[in-house]
Amino acid sequence: MDTNLEPVPSQTFDPEAILAEYQHRKMVESMIGPIISLVLHVLVMGSVILFYEADATVTRASIELEMKELEVKELDQKELEKLEKLEEVAEEVVPTVERPDIVSDAQVTDVASVDDFSDRMASTDDAMNFSDVLDIRANDSPLKLSSLYGGRSNEGRTQQRRRFGGNDATERAVVKALQWLKKTQNADGSWAPSQRPAMTGLCLLSFLAHGETPTSEEYGRTVQNAMQYLISHTAALPETTSGKKKIEPYTNGIVAYALSEAYGMTKLPNLKPAMDKALSLVVEGQQKSGGYDYSYAQGARWDLSVAGWQFQAMKAGFVSGASVSGLDAAIEKAISFIKNVAYSKTNATRPMGYSSPGGGSWGMQGAGALCLQLLGEGSSREVKAVSKLITDTHLPTIIWTDPKATAGSTGQLMYCWYYETQVMFHTGQSSWRKWNEKFAPMLVQNQKEDGHWDAPVGLKPAPKARKRRPALMLLGTIPPCAA
Repeated sequence: MDTNLEPVPSQTFDPEAILAEYQHRKMVESMIGPIISLVLHVLVMGSVILFYEADATVTRASIELEMKELEVKELDQKELEKLEKLEEVAEEVVPTVERPDIVSDAQVTDVASVDDFSDRMASTDDAMNFSDVLDIRANDSPLKLSSLYGGRSNEGRTQQRRRFGGNDATERAVVKALQWLKKTQNADGSWAPSQRPAMTGLCLLSFLAHGETPTSEEYGRTVQNAMQYLISHTAALPETTSGKKKIEPYTNGIVAYALSEAYGMTKLPNLKPAMDKALSLVVEGQQKSGGYDYSYAQGARWDLSVAGWQFQAMKAGFVSGASVSGLDAAIEKAISFIKNVAYSKTNATRPMGYSSPGGGSWGMQGAGALCLQLLGEGSSREVKAVSKLITDTHLPTIIWTDPKATAGSTGQLMYCWYYETQVMFHTGQSSWRKWNEKFAPMLVQNQKEDGHWDAPVGLKPAPKARKRRPALMLLGTIPPCAA
């Protein structure tokens, strides 16, 4: 034995080292497959890139923009003034009416047009619907009829004639009368030899009821001249009713009514100041009771005949958009006056009074009832009572030339008919049919060839120079949607 050999060191067992070596080997084995796959994909993609040539190229369009400064030309000063006026007109609109004229929404049966007055109108119930005739909406365009006045256009009048019993004969009568008024207009735009402002107001209302404005082909100049006359007349009026110079309320009421209708239909800006001034005098001249008297006196006496024209003007001005302080309150006072002052609950035959409660003429019965209807009280017991009295006891007579039929207690028939006809129209189809069957043929048959009417026999004779007045009153009795 060789004792010089070095001893061999003994190996120790290390579990952690063995586990680490095992994990390293497994990781290497697991990486071999993905690495080979990656190499193959790289080779394929490289081959595609080397051997593929694109056939299409993308082109981009280029757009060149050139900025130029536009030349701005200044508008002529006159053109600027015209534009400013148009903007002012566009800002004025007719307000929505809070008080409806007709309270019923019932449907109405169409009435066919007739050629012979002997054919009776088709009847329906009393709940007539005037919503399409009286609907009030904004009308901010000059000379353009709003829906409130839609029944006054040619198409609207044709529809309303069929609906409410008018026909070709009544329309011819209206046109003949308007032609006569056109021929007899004074050079300054007025009518009649005296009381010209009031007569001009009535004439203008007649043309407006037919839908005529300054743009009308046939009557445009006539209407324009009448409007200008009333504007000039109103400009010369005092600013207050309490001054030394007294104002005639009949005249001012009619003028205010006509100007309000004219402005409501046309929206011409030069009409509004005149309308507002005339209406402001109406509001100022009202008594505490709500009534009116001659010269706008503020005493104890009142006069329903005077008041009737003021109330009609109030309604027209309110609908047209008048800028008059106190107009709303004046309308409320008017309603209270008719119901609580002029109307008598104990007088069953003539409840409306002239200057004291009850006992007034048929004209006063019609005036009180119509004004209540216009001011939104058409369903009131006062209106119902008067309407029934007219229907039952005061339908118009066809015997125009019989003194017994028109004299005596009938009073001024033309004045009565003006109010009563409108009351019957607003009351309902049954009442209107009974009235119109007698009234329309009577008017047509007694019209003169040139278009005017003379007063019925039995009335107090009027001077020859004042023959125009009957025609004006009768034209006012034919509702625009019925004639």
